[in-house]
Amino acid sequence: MTKEEYAKKLQKYYDDNKLKEADSYGEGYTDGLAEALDYAIDLAEKLDEPKKAVIPKFIADWIREAAQPSNLATISVMHSDAIRYGKHIDWFKNHDNQRLLLKALLYGYEVEKEPKYYVKIKYFNSSDNIIYVNHDNARGDFFLDNKKQSTSFNTIFTKSYLKQHWTGYEAYNNAGLLEFEEAEDD
Repeated sequence: MTKEEYAKKLQKYYDDNKLKEADSYGEGYTDGLAEALDYAIDLAEKLDEPKKAVIPKFIADWIREAAQPSNLATISVMHSDAIRYGKHIDWFKNHDNQRLLLKALLYGYEVEKEPKYYVKIKYFNSSDNIIYVNHDNARGDFFLDNKKQSTSFNTIFTKSYLKQHWTGYEAYNNAGLLEFEEAEDD
C-alpha cells in the first residue's frame, strides 16, 4: 500500500466514524479517536516512499534476462552468472552496486540515461576544418562531415550506440582521435 492509499483509508475511516455518537465511555472517546486519526493521517502524509534505483542499461538488461525484478532469488542467479561467465563481474564486485541491485529488485528501477554527444575527429581539427561524425539513417552508414547539426542526418550519439553500430569507433577511439562534446538531452 502506498502512503497515499494509507492516508486515504485513514481519512475515510475518520470521516465514517467522526459523527457517530460516543459510546458508554463518554464524550471524550470520540474526540480522542478523531485526534488520533488526525495525527495518523498527518504522519502518513510525511512518510517517504522508497525511490526507484537508477541503474545502467546493461544491468537492467541483465535483470530482465535473469528473472523477474521482484524475485529476490534473482540476486543469487545473477551472482552465479557473474562468477561463472564473468558477465558484469566488475560492476557486481562493488558493494555499493550490490546494494543498488538489491534496491532495484525490491523497489523497482529506472534506466540511467546515457549522455549524448557530438563527436569530433581530433586529427582533422584545425581552426578552419572541424570534422564531425554523422550517420545517414536512410542508408545506414557513418561518414565524416563539417556539419555539427543536420536535419537530414543523425549527429548526436551515445557512446554505446557508436560502439555497437560504427565499425570505426574502436580504431578512432583507441588512437585517441575522438573528442566528445556533450549535447543537450531532448
